[in-house]
Amino acid sequence: MGVLGALELVIVLAFPLISVIFGAAAAALLVLVWVKTGMRTGKWLWWNPVAVPLTQIEGAFMLSAALLFCAGVLVIGYEGIRLASGEKELLTGYVWQHMRSGEPSRRPIGSRSVNYSDPAMQQQLKDELANAGIPYQLETTDGKEHVVWTPEHNAAVDEIQRKIVAGPSAGGRNVHFGDAATQQEFKDWLIKRGIPYEIVITRGDEFVVWKEGSKDLAMQFMKERSVPCPGDAAASASKTGEQKPC
Repeated sequence: MGVLGALELVIVLAFPLISVIFGAAAAALLVLVWVKTGMRTGKWLWWNPVAVPLTQIEGAFMLSAALLFCAGVLVIGYEGIRLASGEKELLTGYVWQHMRSGEPSRRPIGSRSVNYSDPAMQQQLKDELANAGIPYQLETTDGKEHVVWTPEHNAAVDEIQRKIVAGPSAGGRNVHFGDAATQQEFKDWLIKRGIPYEIVITRGDEFVVWKEGSKDLAMQFMKERSVPCPGDAAASASKTGEQKPC
């Protein structure tokens, strides 16, 4: 019994599913011994199992089956508690979990996750979730970082993902200049004309997005920027070789 108890403890810690299978088999064995003993002794209600005259073989089978059955019941009860607490990976065993590479998943049931191969998009997603006050977790699977969120935030996260993938398109009213100085000039140009705008970072690039005015404000800005200054300003520009906006 001591050896069997030690073996059962190892099974519970490493492969609890096997313990459940053994428990089911033990239940069948208990019924078999009960029927066999009842037919032999004529006693079917064992109010005092010690008073039932069992043979050595029947006693050994009865005790072993009782041990395996109780272990199986305890495992089922423990796994039921884990399931109720939101655990996803059941019947894996404490030892098995720590033998596996990486930490076991602790995400709640129904959670979703995403991984972008573009680091800038991955970081933008985390920034957008933080700005929106949406809690998330980070999990590493096969060397890839996954952003995990709970089901109640699916709609909000879907909208954020749509913006990340589609870019800052707002009816075509957005622009990104490769040159930082030109980008700043355009923002100043919008401020002078009283046109509100916002900055949207997509894949590491800064986009200027506006909702008022025509779609071709960026084109108007470039046209005005390329027109040489008249009068003295034009003469000065011709001397220095520079071309300045009016």
